[in-house]
Parts: sequence; C-alpha cells; structure tokens
Amino acid sequence: MDMKKDFCLIFLILLAGFQAFSHNSQKQKESLYIEPLTQKWLEFETLLKDEKTSAQEYLNGINAFYAEVEKARPSDTVLYYYPEAESIYDIIYTYSKELTALTKSRPLDSLQFQELYQKISPAIHDWEILQKNLARFQLEQVYYSYRILIAVLFVLIILTLVFFVMYLLISKSREENKAFTVLLLKAQEAERERISNELHDTVCQDLRVLQFQLENKESISLCKKIASDVRNTCYALTPSDLNEGLLEALISLCALSRQRSGLNIILSIQEDIKKNTAFKYFSKDKNLNIYRIVQEILSNAVKHANAENISILIRSFSKTHFRIIISDDGKGFDLKSALKKKNHFGLKNIIARCENFSGEISVNSEKGLGTQITLNVPYK
Repeated sequence: MDMKKDFCLIFLILLAGFQAFSHNSQKQKESLYIEPLTQKWLEFETLLKDEKTSAQEYLNGINAFYAEVEKARPSDTVLYYYPEAESIYDIIYTYSKELTALTKSRPLDSLQFQELYQKISPAIHDWEILQKNLARFQLEQVYYSYRILIAVLFVLIILTLVFFVMYLLISKSREENKAFTVLLLKAQEAERERISNELHDTVCQDLRVLQFQLENKESISLCKKIASDVRNTCYALTPSDLNEGLLEALISLCALSRQRSGLNIILSIQEDIKKNTAFKYFSKDKNLNIYRIVQEILSNAVKHANAENISILIRSFSKTHFRIIISDDGKGFDLKSALKKKNHFGLKNIIARCENFSGEISVNSEKGLGTQITLNVPYK
C-alpha cells in the first residue's frame, strides 16, 4: 500500500468535504435569508408618532417600507419549510400597497388609513416571529452541518490511523521478509561454495588418483567423464569466471549450457556494453545475483520450456541502465499461476535477487508462443 497515495486521497476527501460544507452553508444562507421588514415598519411608526413629521416624510417612510416589502418576497425554500409565510406576506404586500396609494391622496387620520394600519400591524408581528423561527432553523442547519463535518473528520482520522498502522505493519513485514530472503540467498551461496569446495578437494582428487591406478581404457574414460561432470557441477555451484568479470562468466555459462543441453543458445553482447568500464566496479554480490538470475532462466528454458532456440541479448538501455533480454521458442507458461505455486521457488528467487540490486524484471510469456524475460540492471 502506497502511503503517499493514501494521504493524498484523504486530503482530497477533506478538501471536498470542506467545499461541500461551505457551499451548503452559503446556499442555506441565500435561500433562507429574509429582509428586515420589521425595522422599516418601526421607522414608519416612529414618523406617525412624531407631530413634527411632514406629509412628505410620511410619504417617504411608507414608500421605503413598501420597497422593502417588494424585496422580501419569500423564496421557494422558505415556503417549503414555512408555508404560512406566503399568507403573511400576501397580507403585508396587499395592504402596504393600498396604504402607499392612500397616503398620497388622503390624510393619515382617515378611517380607511386606520383600518389598513390595524391589518398590517399584526401581520408585521407574525412576520417578525417567522423571522426568528427562520433564524433558529438556519442556526440548527449550521450546527447540523458542523456535527456532520466533525463526524466525517473523526472517521477520516480513525481511517488514517488504521492505514498508518497497517502501513507500518506491512512495511515491517516486507523488511523482515526481504532481510530473510537476503540471508537465505547468502546461506544458499555459502552452502554451494562449501559443496563445490568439498567436491573439488575430495571427489576430484580421488578420481585423479583412481585414473592413474586404472589400466582398463573404458574405466579410465568413465573416470574422466565423471571428473568432468563433477567439475561442471562445481562450476555451476560457484562460477570461478566471476572473478574475471560478469560478461566473461555469462559467456562461459552460455557455452557450458550449450554443451550440456545441445540446444542452440546464442549470446549477443552489444559493443557499447563490452567497452563500458562500469562492470569493473560491480560488487561481488551484484555480479553473483545477475549471474544466478540468468542461470536460473536458462535452466528453466532448458528443462521445462521444451525450447530449441534460446537467445540472450545484452544491450545498453540508457546511461544508467543496461538490459539482459532472454528469449526462447518454448511452450511458454502463465506467470500468475507460476507465482501462486508454493514450490515454484525459481521465479521467486529471481525476483528477490533482482530487488537486491534495485533492478527490474518483466516477463512476457504465452502458452505455445515462447517466453521473453527482460532484466533491467542499473550500473550503480
């Protein structure tokens, strides 16, 4: 699991949550907002009570109130939650319109003016109560949004902690597995070297002594063959050519595999690769890992692929990497199925060795169409 991707995903979710919350809050504010008609009505009432107010000031006051009434038409959202707002607004709108027209033509103390005034005044009171209810409703919506946001943040924090703990556990497990694999491969190489030395110092020496003591030509030939097989086995266990260089060891490996299998094995090394001095600075472990990978792939092609032709191309890929491309015309295999097999340690060892020197490996194989394995190797 890639922790960077997880954190990026969580950040995007948080950002989207904040944007959605901001958008919803703004929408509620716009949808439920009501203009303060009460304030304009109180200002008009103040003018009515003041004996010094002129007729023009009365007219200006009622016109200002009526202008606010026209602006305060309730939205569909308000009507959805408070249907009674429509009837209250209709009363205020209708009578304020009549009152405005009446103020222009008749005195304020007329009976008709008093009737209109008495009808608008309780409606304004109802409108004020409605405003308070809407404000309370709006505040509850904001609190609800905050509670939802806090809940989402809490869940995200818990998930982040869970992912982080899982990441630590998986990373620790991977590091332990990698360390175990490295130790296992080193133990295998040490055991191979021990067996090789044991064969060389005991069996090969005994065969030489036996060869001098034998008189029968067939026995001598058999003894020589056994000695040659033992030497080849010793070489396969610990390739001495690696001391001369990786390319020299691979050339010897292909020659030996060609001799022992009888298959057409072609090795092609690009001239730029031969001239590259970076190979001189490869560590012993890196040379050995690359050699074992090629050896394992060749062995699989010879033993399991039923191939007739195998080609190995070593070519420059970039200034920092080179490639080893191994192709055969065998029967091919299914990579996923092969990796799932518990006893298929060859491919797993190849991948583990490749990780040891930060290389990359790709396998392209189809049943009946052969196999191509590409090893991407860094110079450093």
